[in-house]
Amino acid sequence: MDKQEFILAQDREIEEVTGKILRVMRRAVKLYGFWGSVSRYILMRDELRKFVKCGKTGSERNFRKSLLKRFSRIHNKITCGHSPFQFVLMAEYILGLDVPGPIVECGCYKGGSTAKLSLLAEHTQRKLYVFDSFEGLPEPKDEKEAYVKQDGFSGQKYRFQAGQYKGTLDEVKNNVAQFGNLEVCEFIPGFFSESLTAFSVEPAFVFIDVDLVSSARDCLRALWPLLKPGGYFFTHEAMYPSYIEGILDREWWRENLDQCPPVIFGAGSGLSPIADTIAYMRK
Repeated sequence: MDKQEFILAQDREIEEVTGKILRVMRRAVKLYGFWGSVSRYILMRDELRKFVKCGKTGSERNFRKSLLKRFSRIHNKITCGHSPFQFVLMAEYILGLDVPGPIVECGCYKGGSTAKLSLLAEHTQRKLYVFDSFEGLPEPKDEKEAYVKQDGFSGQKYRFQAGQYKGTLDEVKNNVAQFGNLEVCEFIPGFFSESLTAFSVEPAFVFIDVDLVSSARDCLRALWPLLKPGGYFFTHEAMYPSYIEGILDREWWRENLDQCPPVIFGAGSGLSPIADTIAYMRK
């Protein structure tokens, strides 16, 4: 590549990143208004500084700085279904988790979340199991499951459809190889109702981004009994009331898991104003 080609390649990359930033900014202004978006940006900058300062040693703080840079690059290069701070928040829980065991991800879309989790798995010397159909969402069970409120600000209705949020296995692997650590990952293709039934490893941390109540229940049915005591079970759909009600249904828990549902922290509001879709249960 000569100098002129190198400059053109850099210009294209800058245009791509700038375009993505502008799209994010437009969406933020639409949802939260101008000053709401500004305040969220200021809050996120403050939280990122806190995240770095929480490192107990100089090497740990340096790792956290490097992690933020790599998270940012992943978010700029891969189409993600989550906001930037959500995985920074979850990173704090994973880095502070003293329960041994692997990480499990259910629903990986294009692999942006997988790449981020793989960096955390590598640093904490854990394995990462990735479950996804790699064909997108299954068909919603009924119209109630298909339609949800998009967010608490606009109140708009949103419909989930079969095949939505599809990322092929090759696409995901390529993204993780380029931006994360493929060596710590094991991929298990298939819909959760089938792929999770033979899984017997006891995870310390579970993250599901599955959108549908029926899919979340498949994950809970298989993984909650395996989750180690003290382990975390994170979900990405904290702001959907119908979803939260569905995964906390007492009768379903008694019938399928022979226990009452646990407390879910962040239900309805998320764990932070800048991570308003994230909630967790701890075993």
